[in-house]
Amino acid sequence: MNKIRLYSLILILCSASLLAEQMPEGYYNSINGLKDGELKGTLKTCIRKHTVIPYGNGSNSTWEVFYYSDQDENGYCMDMYCDDWKKFSSPGNEISGCNIEHSFAKSWWGGAKNDAYKDCYHLNPSNSTANSARSNYPLGVPQKEIKTSGSLRIGKIHHDALNTDFYVFEPKDEYKGDFARAYFYMATCYGKDKNGDYDPTICSQYKGWRLDNKDVGSKFAMQNDNYLEFQPWEQEILIQWHRQDPVSEKEIKRADAVSNFQHNRNPFIDYPYLAEFIWGEKAGQAVYMNQLMASFDADFVPGKSNGWRGGDPDPGPDPGTDPDPDPEEALDTPNGTINVNKTLINGLLYIMINDQIYTVTGQRVQ
Repeated sequence: MNKIRLYSLILILCSASLLAEQMPEGYYNSINGLKDGELKGTLKTCIRKHTVIPYGNGSNSTWEVFYYSDQDENGYCMDMYCDDWKKFSSPGNEISGCNIEHSFAKSWWGGAKNDAYKDCYHLNPSNSTANSARSNYPLGVPQKEIKTSGSLRIGKIHHDALNTDFYVFEPKDEYKGDFARAYFYMATCYGKDKNGDYDPTICSQYKGWRLDNKDVGSKFAMQNDNYLEFQPWEQEILIQWHRQDPVSEKEIKRADAVSNFQHNRNPFIDYPYLAEFIWGEKAGQAVYMNQLMASFDADFVPGKSNGWRGGDPDPGPDPGTDPDPDPEEALDTPNGTINVNKTLINGLLYIMINDQIYTVTGQRVQ
């Protein structure tokens, strides 16, 4: 790391302004060259450990996250379930007539109030009526008995393999990719690890997703046979929606806001094309990070770019090494000399400034 970059970081850290937390350096290094279940399982290792936010309202709660993640420039809550948006009042206060909605239904793992129950990457502020009408249905395109609630279409489709009809819900076109990437995140963060084992802290009740009850949507949308997690029909819907509704500026800002609280990332927003290597056209092929375009890259166009850069694969440096190690420096600043130490831990760069430890994004480590 050169002195100009380091000095710039010092100025940011010493600034009184609060900046959005960005992806830590080396966060995804460990997935380079991997494929299939090992790729998805290693992504799980990258994102699974995070700060769990207390569910509900009040300080440092779900509703405080929503205040920063789901508020538009005019103070309205960007409700993906209803077009009748309501205004936020202050951080941590819930909005009258709205609920905290689990887009990936909590009954799908049994409803326990665990990390998945409180994870803001799939929680949304929702019109309470639309939330209730959606029930625990999976995402899909209804074909019969169709009704609307809020901005959702709800109705039944037919499952040929099970020879039965069941309910699904369909959001507006501009939100379909948002929902798909939330499902990809949940299936990765709380699905099988790289050894093919289910998450014991989330899915122990049913040794995977709940598949025993026809009144719970996971029976029709999920499977416990392999790392893909989804039934083929649901996987097809999700990857289709992921492609037709690319990562937007709204979604990027929301993910950054959630990251500020949880300190983990949604890889399918950071690197949208990763989904293709697990559930799409690149399945079975190894991923190389130099072939991917990140949503924070200068040439990424929100709402248009699919995240594929191409080119020859580059194995890259060993994820446990710093390509430019210079662990100790003393820098002169307008406020005096600052002692700086840098270290790499599990592929992540940490910086100690005058005995306080920070990530490269300026987040103080407790």
